[in-house]
Amino acid sequence: MSQPNLPNITPVVTLSRDDTINLLLSSIAMEELGMAHILNAEGEKIQYALGTIPGLTGPPSSLADILNLNESVRDTLDSLMKQELLLGSKLDSISNIPTLAGPTGATGPTGPAGGPAGPTGAIGPAGATGPTGPTGPTGVTGAGLQGIVAFNPLIAPTYTPGQVVLYNGSSYVVNTPSPAGIPDTSADYTLLAAAGSTGPIGPTGATGAGLTGLTAFDPAAAPFYTAGQVVLYEGASYVVNINNPSGIPGTSPDYTLLAAAGPTGPTGVTGAGLQGIVPFDPLAAAAYTAGQPVTFNGSSYVANVNSPAGTPGASADYTLLAAAGITGATGGTGPTGFTGATGGTGPTGITGATGGTGPTGITGATGVTGPTGITGATGVTGPTGITGAIGETGPTGITGATGGTGPTGSTGATGGTGPTGITGATGGTGPTGITGATGGTGPTGITGATGDTGPTGITGATGDTGPTGITGATGGTGPTGITGATGGTGPTGITGATGVTGPTGITGATGGTGPTGITGATGVTGPTGSTGATGGTGPTGITGTSLTATSGYASNTGGGVVAVIVGGTTISLPNEQNLSADITVNAANTVFTVAPAGRYYISYHINLTAGLLVSSRILINGTPPASSIIAPVASLANFNNSFIVTLPAGSTIQLQLFGLLGAATLLGGSVGAALNIIRLS
Repeated sequence: MSQPNLPNITPVVTLSRDDTINLLLSSIAMEELGMAHILNAEGEKIQYALGTIPGLTGPPSSLADILNLNESVRDTLDSLMKQELLLGSKLDSISNIPTLAGPTGATGPTGPAGGPAGPTGAIGPAGATGPTGPTGPTGVTGAGLQGIVAFNPLIAPTYTPGQVVLYNGSSYVVNTPSPAGIPDTSADYTLLAAAGSTGPIGPTGATGAGLTGLTAFDPAAAPFYTAGQVVLYEGASYVVNINNPSGIPGTSPDYTLLAAAGPTGPTGVTGAGLQGIVPFDPLAAAAYTAGQPVTFNGSSYVANVNSPAGTPGASADYTLLAAAGITGATGGTGPTGFTGATGGTGPTGITGATGGTGPTGITGATGVTGPTGITGATGVTGPTGITGAIGETGPTGITGATGGTGPTGSTGATGGTGPTGITGATGGTGPTGITGATGGTGPTGITGATGDTGPTGITGATGDTGPTGITGATGGTGPTGITGATGGTGPTGITGATGVTGPTGITGATGGTGPTGITGATGVTGPTGSTGATGGTGPTGITGTSLTATSGYASNTGGGVVAVIVGGTTISLPNEQNLSADITVNAANTVFTVAPAGRYYISYHINLTAGLLVSSRILINGTPPASSIIAPVASLANFNNSFIVTLPAGSTIQLQLFGLLGAATLLGGSVGAALNIIRLS
């Protein structure tokens, strides 16, 4: 069998051992990157079929479509797992390449010649082999390749030799520190792998079983997982093989490894960073410093030098960050923020002085007596005075005939009440005269203040009642004895009809008090007298201070691009600003300062035109509270958060996006970003 005829290929490519190993490692990294994109594409294919991609709705999927999709994804995952095993074997082989010894050291100089040569002697026996010389020094270790990153002209001056970058689909390695120029034209970069031509579109694979959304492994929820559920555990991802799996991923056959946890990559070089993005202002441009991002005509630029000249887009002193994109569809209105807590009630003002009492109106004629009003509560009864002993009751005389009542004389002026004298004998009662017509009741005068009730004396013991004799003439009333204790009143009985009055018989012994009859209806109340004039209103008290008077709102409705960096980019909020006098904002509309200290309710909303894997937060005096941070594990287009924090006087507040380098586009024509600040106490 003949040997193969190898053609003469020119030019001859010369690679060192280190270059070869680095190229092999780069090829493995590129294949891993490609597999990651394929896995992401399979996940998005499932999201499209299930209709869960934000802003993108396709035709509804049938059960057959879902099953076919599931089978296609499963086949793709099987192929990826086999390729992963192959790449692992390939990486192990590269890691086990033996280390080569360095080159042999240079031979030392020959010693000086001796005396004149003597006669040639006989050839002696061969001597013993001398010891092996020392091993030469090990060669310098190569710089090696660093992690692959996308080429970024802003941080290119920080690249070190061995840094691998991607540019226009090709990969390059940096040759010198702080390389200049662009990878495909600068001698500071060496091509590693040129971008390949796009291959033909392969046939559509069979629909796989599909994977359920990625979630962190939870042993409490694991018995309810279904086949296809993807979980994260200790940095690695696994897919559930059966419904209701048992055990722990990594040890249970019910889980299959999708991607092992990779080693932690080296910390990247700290970028130069961008400052807060501001609209381009030709009057302020002379004060711009290198790294200042600006927006102009919908695009964003970064200043390359201090005090740049010209206009962005036309001057070499500015580099384009992101061109103005097409305005996206208006997003849905975000949820209404929480209603702030109601501030405390301010102190009650000082009560004004009571106005003087108006003059008493003229007393009108007495009207018909109206029904009796509700009896007010009885005041506290003072202690009852001691009742004197009751003397014996004298015999009652015979009641004489009642004499006729004489005409009533004019009532004289009432004199002062003198002391009560001894009650004389009661004369016979004359006949009752005809009752005259009752005059109209005059209007009720103003009721004077009720005097204090005097203390009631202590009730003494009741004396014995003497026997009742025949009623004779009424004798003089003896001194009133001490009143005995009053017995309890019996129940009131119904008042019977009044019978014909018979002749008055001898008065017998006094019986017990009969039941009280039903009270008759109360007559109509007469008209109320005129009300006196109302006194003047006192002065209004001082109005208390409202805590929620310290509040503010600002938004961004113009849209625009936010250049997101790891250290965070502050969002400008120039629109619809409604700030109380003790909340101020800087000229760039990025930093809000609250003058008074207190407990504050702060909320924010950020609405992007497309989902991005970025994070949001609030900076309080340059530091982000943990409760303000939203750091998603998947792409988001809407960020909403609220929290309560205690602020010292003069605190500053900023709204930021942070994360991997990228450009986030705020919604235009509606609320792209908004900030609420309310003082609670």
